[in-house]
Amino acid sequence: MAKGYWLSTGFIKDGEGMQPYLKALKDWLPSVNGEFFVRDLATIEKESTLGHLTVIIEFPSKEDAVSAYESEEYQKMIPLRTPYSDLTLTIFEGFKLFSSY
Repeated sequence: MAKGYWLSTGFIKDGEGMQPYLKALKDWLPSVNGEFFVRDLATIEKESTLGHLTVIIEFPSKEDAVSAYESEEYQKMIPLRTPYSDLTLTIFEGFKLFSSY
């Protein structure tokens, strides 16, 4: 089964204000089998304006990634970050090597 991912890009406007969200996210991720795959606060933009932040969180499957996002726990975390950041979050499935299209 292919892994599922959250891809978040954008800008942090207030690093100090983001701390409660980041702590809550870090503490919560193991409970939904999620883990940080990529964290970069200094993304180099070449052909877009995605922002200086890139984070990829890996889950066992796309369904797990969707369930984690839709969970009551995560929905309560969103207001902890929105005043302090301008981020996008995309959920996608990882590439299955040698799979058919």
